[in-house]
Amino acid sequence: MPAATFAELFRRFYGLLESLEVEYFAYGGVVVAVWGAPRETVDVDAVVCVKDDDVEDLFPALARAGFSFPEEAKRAFPIDGWLRTSFRSRHADISLGRTPFDESALTRRRRVKLFGTQIWVASAEDLVLYKLVAHRYKDLGDAETILVRMRGQLDLPYLRKWADEIARGTGKFEVPGKLEDLIQRTRP
Repeated sequence: MPAATFAELFRRFYGLLESLEVEYFAYGGVVVAVWGAPRETVDVDAVVCVKDDDVEDLFPALARAGFSFPEEAKRAFPIDGWLRTSFRSRHADISLGRTPFDESALTRRRRVKLFGTQIWVASAEDLVLYKLVAHRYKDLGDAETILVRMRGQLDLPYLRKWADEIARGTGKFEVPGKLEDLIQRTRP
């Protein structure tokens, strides 16, 4: 079977989450197109907020929708909170939304239409913070494009508050400093 197109992966994955009626939001590179500068991406990502007792229910639903995953993922996912699934050679990554920051991001998610599909996406501020936590070169570039495009519309006190809390909670002490650097660099 040929590899799925990105649009097929997108519609299949987010369509599944919508049909399951789970609380989720997209937060990866595809969402950067909503708040920043579009760029190519090859996978899809979501934070999914489900009760611990319901985590196992995701696996049969994923399998019925054509997604595959290693058998050991059934044991590891509830513990480490991260799952990579595949659909015809394309990846969909799922993070369990378990942190206070994830819970805050869930309350701030926005409904948008992408690829002809209505989905939930992380707010601009929350996407910036997720990108700063990932701290890869492309993620820092994504955060910068969001700060440029959304200049004057972002809730800077919210960004600073959560950058500090993320640093304290995770030990990623670079997050507040990197946020301030990007804010300064993107000022008009």
